[in-house]
Amino acid sequence: INKKVRFLVTASDVIHSWWVPDLAVKRDAIPGYINESWTRVEEPGVFRGQCTELCGKDHGYMPVVVHAVEQAEFDAYLATKMEAQKAADEAAKSTLTFDQLYEIGEKSYQVNCIACHGANGEGGVGPKIAGGVVANGPIDAHLDMLVFGSRNNQMMASYWDRLNPAEIAAVITFQRNAFGNNTGDVVQPIDVVKYKQNTN
Repeated sequence: INKKVRFLVTASDVIHSWWVPDLAVKRDAIPGYINESWTRVEEPGVFRGQCTELCGKDHGYMPVVVHAVEQAEFDAYLATKMEAQKAADEAAKSTLTFDQLYEIGEKSYQVNCIACHGANGEGGVGPKIAGGVVANGPIDAHLDMLVFGSRNNQMMASYWDRLNPAEIAAVITFQRNAFGNNTGDVVQPIDVVKYKQNTN
């Protein structure tokens, strides 16, 4: 609060419009461009908005939430995020055990995958994981799906910018060994990094 805050806005898929009425901020988010705006908030609080561009099937599920906080609270938040990023960077360089990957993958699945693929991998909006083609097929196809998303349709978004390499490796390992899938496959964070570097 009490500082000029600059917003940089872009999109990775289609045109969105980032809007928070109480902050007098509305800016189009366009793939390949960075738009900017700014605001100054004087009192702590939570400010809500939404995407105001009819952007596709998930338009109704794009809330915007801005937390305006005191400097000390922001500094603590930033320190926590920096520590988490440092841990993620270290994890990307390390070799994790199957149990570590499975545990991280299960948590990531519950946060990121469950809504589309079901609590037990039974499918729903997205295809099933239990006995599914991707989870039981070639590892490269599974990597491709999480790193790049569905290349032929808009059903599956890329998770490259949403999860770190350790989380992607973990969720793939989990999916290939949970819900009755018993491939025995283990994907390490370095496998994810190399796949991204070597594939267009």
